Amino acid sequence: MSNTNYITNILNLKDENIIFKENFYKEEKINNITHKIFEGYLSYKPKFCPKCGILFDEHFEKHGFITSNIKIPNVSGFKSILRLHKQRYLCKHCKKAFTLNSNITDYGCFISNNTKYNIALELTKKRSEKDIAFDNNVSSNTVERVMDSYYNTQKAFKNYLPEVLLFDEFKSVKSANGHMSFHLCDGITGKTIDIVEDRKLLSLMRYFGRYSHSAIKNVKYIVIDMYSPYVSLIKKMFPNALIIIDTFHLIQLISRSLNKTRVMIMKKDKVNYNNNISSYMKTSIKTLFEFKDMILNTFNNNYHNGYIEGNNNFIKVIKRIAFGFRSFIRFKTRILICKGLLKINKKRTTVNPLFA
Repeated sequence: MSNTNYITNILNLKDENIIFKENFYKEEKINNITHKIFEGYLSYKPKFCPKCGILFDEHFEKHGFITSNIKIPNVSGFKSILRLHKQRYLCKHCKKAFTLNSNITDYGCFISNNTKYNIALELTKKRSEKDIAFDNNVSSNTVERVMDSYYNTQKAFKNYLPEVLLFDEFKSVKSANGHMSFHLCDGITGKTIDIVEDRKLLSLMRYFGRYSHSAIKNVKYIVIDMYSPYVSLIKKMFPNALIIIDTFHLIQLISRSLNKTRVMIMKKDKVNYNNNISSYMKTSIKTLFEFKDMILNTFNNNYHNGYIEGNNNFIKVIKRIAFGFRSFIRFKTRILICKGLLKINKKRTTVNPLFA
């Protein structure tokens, strides 16, 4: 195997037109950081002139090289650069010069597609975009552009919903329409189905209105906390679904009101506790009566919101590691990527017309 083949395999360069000569490797400090520099040459016969479109013939002559520093994935933990000397040609027909391009980068880009793909993989992990950017020797804006180009954020599967749905919410970002965002989970598998920007009734009705009639009809059970708009939503959009109050929220309601009552009585009469019912307890009892039928469903079924609470904690970890998100769209996209709901679009690379 030739020296060039060894290097292209190690660096995973899928371009047979790149060759490496002797003394192709050196180390160099860039911004006080040691980089591994791999020096290669790109040369091939183009099919046509990109300026005038004339086919390659005797009208073409070599016109020197132009050098590009292309960022490639780290090698042995060191930031790495492919210093590529690209052949230039002069078209005698139109009197214009042009530079050859390689399929290892998008047209006009100095970040290799391997680096972008590595960033796309890193986005599936619980890591901040700033850390991903640093490890791949790019800017945070580049990480966001990779997210936009490698993942299709338009989720189109609106023809199916599972038999058991879990409804809950989590604290959103400042740019979101609502203070709380809506989280939808599969009650059997525990997997996140989707994220909605806010939990307002009109927003949720508009969202579920995009699902097919068969998908809505398939839902038999929905587990919620005691949030009245959820009840209104389900009665309008899922008339055949049984509403179940989550056991944790049920116990939490009673526990909090009892504890507040205990504290209030203790402060009022530290010597002798009495059995007066506090306003907190009265409110809880009123809520229990209001949701009585749904609470009965809780005791007759084993479904709960445990899965979605765990997923909410996962979302909070992503948000904390990133030190928050400015954009709800990017926040939602990152959640769906980390949960495996958005897959990498491997065919998104721009095709170089000279190389095709």
